[in-house]
Amino acid sequence: MKHRIIMLASLALVVTSCINTPDELAQMATGYAFARPKNKMNVTESVSVGQWDVPAGLDGPRRIVIDTELQQAHYYIAGRRVGWSTISSGKAGKDTPKGVFPVLAKDEDHTSSTYGSIVDADGNTLISDYTKGEPIPPGGIYKGAPMTNGMQLTWGGIWMHEGIVTSAPESHGCIRLPKRMAKIFFDNTPVGTPVEIK
Repeated sequence: MKHRIIMLASLALVVTSCINTPDELAQMATGYAFARPKNKMNVTESVSVGQWDVPAGLDGPRRIVIDTELQQAHYYIAGRRVGWSTISSGKAGKDTPKGVFPVLAKDEDHTSSTYGSIVDADGNTLISDYTKGEPIPPGGIYKGAPMTNGMQLTWGGIWMHEGIVTSAPESHGCIRLPKRMAKIFFDNTPVGTPVEIK
């Protein structure tokens, strides 16, 4: 019985594909510009990946959806998904908050006011993983961690920005994107754009 069902499903796909192009089938099946990756990335493989494909003339309201289970960000214009990226969200104890947050501000060269390193006057690193409030050795200078192409999501310091992406929860609560995708998202996102984190 299972074989018959599988064969009928395959036959239906063949018949339908004679009528529609593969692109039309993909659109009907997913509603996206391209198929959605549904699996978690293998962290032993390259995770600095993503896609961006905006059809000519497409414009309208923008929205970003962060899927913390799949560790992916999905970008929509006028209800159509036009891009996605691997991410790293907050690790245990520093969880990324869930909800819908508007982009409050953007800063291409933002640095963290809470996390970073301590360097000496010559720029040599004294403490590589420093949190504001911890003791600073004599002569030490605080250097905020870079959060390039940053988009602020909460007044409590949660940002979406360029960073090391492992496709696993690794950050202090922020959403890290690979360099290329962070730049694309930054350039295409106006202040006020809703970001849904789930």
